[in-house]
This record gives sequence, structure tokens and C-alpha cells, in this order.
Amino acid sequence: MLTALRRKIRFGMQRTVIIAVLLAVGIFSYAFLNLKFCFKLMSHRSLNLMVKQSPLIPINTLTQICNYPFQCQKFENHEYSGSLCEELCGTQSSFDNFQCPLNDMKTILFTAEKNGDMYAVKLARHNDDELSWTNSKGEAIYPKIEEFHEIVKLHIILAYNVTLDDNMIRALVNQEISDDNSQQMVSFWRLFKDNNYMMGKLFDEESVFPAVLGSCGPYYATEGLEIVQSNPSIMQYLASNRLQRLKHALSIMEYIFRLDEMKPEPLKMCKMQVNRFGTNPERRLKYQSAEHVYVESQLDKRLSRGVKCQTNKDCHFHSCIGMCDEEKKACTHIQQNNNFQIFCEHVLLGGGTFQPGLLSGVRLSKAMQKLVKMCIQPPQEHRVPGRQLAPNMQLSLRLYNELKQLHQAAATAAGVTETDEAQSQRGV
Repeated sequence: MLTALRRKIRFGMQRTVIIAVLLAVGIFSYAFLNLKFCFKLMSHRSLNLMVKQSPLIPINTLTQICNYPFQCQKFENHEYSGSLCEELCGTQSSFDNFQCPLNDMKTILFTAEKNGDMYAVKLARHNDDELSWTNSKGEAIYPKIEEFHEIVKLHIILAYNVTLDDNMIRALVNQEISDDNSQQMVSFWRLFKDNNYMMGKLFDEESVFPAVLGSCGPYYATEGLEIVQSNPSIMQYLASNRLQRLKHALSIMEYIFRLDEMKPEPLKMCKMQVNRFGTNPERRLKYQSAEHVYVESQLDKRLSRGVKCQTNKDCHFHSCIGMCDEEKKACTHIQQNNNFQIFCEHVLLGGGTFQPGLLSGVRLSKAMQKLVKMCIQPPQEHRVPGRQLAPNMQLSLRLYNELKQLHQAAATAAGVTETDEAQSQRGV
């Protein structure tokens, strides 16, 4: 009996040591992978210190520490234009509290405050679509401003299925470009080829992406968002924020319903990350980057344009699923899933233990588990016609209602009322 007791004690000690070693390895790995965060934190603090010590330091010097210097010299040389130029580069700038972003949002260069409102400054992606052509003498020829109006108008029709009348195009272009200034025209063309910028402009009234507040050459500012849910981690299993996560899941579903109701056609998200959803000062939920959001018809064309393939994965575009034609060995099918399928797989369930979803750690009924599974791999009677992995609206609404009941039950158990939640969201 004594020997058996010793064995149990020895076994318990061995198990404790193994768990401690694994935990130490996990913490070390996590810290190593997040060294970049530490450097950003140092840059963030250094930038604020520079601003406090000398508020008159030029913006291009301040933002150098963020690795993205704002090129005010090009504004002074009349290569850049736009309402944001004077505000950021003038001697009497109305911005303060410049900060480097602390997350991995590659689209945001730096943030700043103006009259208490947060602005996120971004840089349009470089594009290889040249605006000029070469004449017989080898000289670069740029379009006249009237021709540029037509180029912009055609681009918006082809890329977004949106038609703007001539007056709207003229007002949009003329307010940013001096007459026939080719360098300013090139910078503005870069903005118009940037999907993030264009989505913010075209769908401003629908308020689904951060509002564009101004531009300077290829740089532009949008309203800052307060991120609702930070990067998911294994610590989520130990946190007591299940109620907030369920509320956030409902809010994201309502956001997706709004995308499906967009005119002239629905918007499709090919990347959906829980830490990209945030609220503006009016508490409106928006997605921080529209870089991988497309109108439905354009996404279908992209996925079915006949690219050579061996497997279905060759036809995927991020989380948007395509299909490879087995006989033709080409991507010839439209998108096979939809926003709700992506939401269920990547937001609700997540990417496993170290990348948990919003439902990770939440006790679910068998009916709820079945609904989530059906959302990811819908049976034929619950599919959108022609899209094998797209749950239809009926199934999506069932899931929403079940999530709502689950949230209400969790709120009741926690003794939280709707008024308490509303005040919590407002920061009261």
C-alpha cells in the first residue's frame, strides 16, 4: 500500500513537471513571436514622447519612427494635392497625439487626433496600371482632365458596378487635382485603384466601412475605430467574457445581413477576422479594412476566369472558395461559399486551440452545434442555388435566432439586463 502511494506521488510530480515545462515552452514561444509587438510599443511611446517634447516637429519626421514617413515635400512641390495635405503638412497643424498602430493592421500607417476624433492615415496600394502612354518621340503622354474623368467613371462601372453621373465624377476629381497636373493625377489614380479607399467612398452612406475623411496624394485618412474584440488567444478559455463574445457574434451577423442587402448588389468578404471589427464614435459596427471586400459579380468573375488548376484549392481567394473543373483543369465556377459560411468557420469556430473563435469555451446545446456545422457545410436543402457551401438565408436566420436565445440565457444567468449592456457598450 505504501509502495502504491509512493508511485502515485511520483506520478503526480512527473505530471506536474511535464505540464510546467510545456507551459514554459508555450510562454517562451508566444513571447518570441510577439517581439515585433514590443518594438511597436517602443515606437509608439517614443513617438508620443517626441510630440510632447517638441510639438512643432514636422510630420514626415514624426512618422519616420513608424517606418512610413509622410512625404510633405511632394506636397510642397505640387506633386501631391488634397485637403489632408495642408492639415498635416502646414505649420499650424490641427492634428496631435500621433501614434504608431500597436496591432498588425498593415493598412494603417499611423493614427492622430483632431478635435478629439481619431483619424487613421493609410497609404493606397501601388498599382501597375499605368495612366500614361508613350508617343513616337518616347515622351510620356497623360490624359487631359476631361479624359481622366471618363477613365475614372469607366473604372468604377467595371470594378464596382456603380454608375456615377458626370457631375459627381467632375466634382470628385476636380476637388483634388489642379488643371492637367500629371503627377497629382497619377497619385489620385492610385487612390482610385485602391479597393480599401474606393469601398469607403462608394458605400459611405451605408456606413459599413470607415468613412474617408480626406486625402493627400496616395495617402488618405479614415475615421478611427474602437476594436471590439482583440486578437483571440488561448487565454480566452480562462476569460469570463462569454456574454460579450456572444453579443459581438450577433452584431457581426447583423453586419453581414447589411452587406447582403447592399445595392446594386451584395458585398462579399474574402477575409473576415474578429479583431478587425470596430465601432465608430456613433457606436456603428464597421470592418476596419475593405481591402478584400468585393461586389458579388466581380468576385464571381475573379474566381471563374479560367485559371489553370489541379485542385479546388487552386481556385480559392483567401476565404472565398472557388472550384476546379476536373475535365478542363480550370477555375470556371463562381464562389461556392458566402459571408455566413466564412463567419461560422473563421469567426464562430476559429482556427483551433491557439486561435479560438467567439464560441470557443461556450457550452453549446447539441442543436446549436448542429446548426454551426450545417452553416459550414450546409446540406443541399439549405444551400444557395449554384453555391455548394453557401448556407441560405433561412438557415442563417435560424442560427441568428439560436445565438440570440443563447445570449439572452447567458445574460439572465449573469443577472445582466439589456440596459446594463447598452451602458457598458457606451462606456457608461
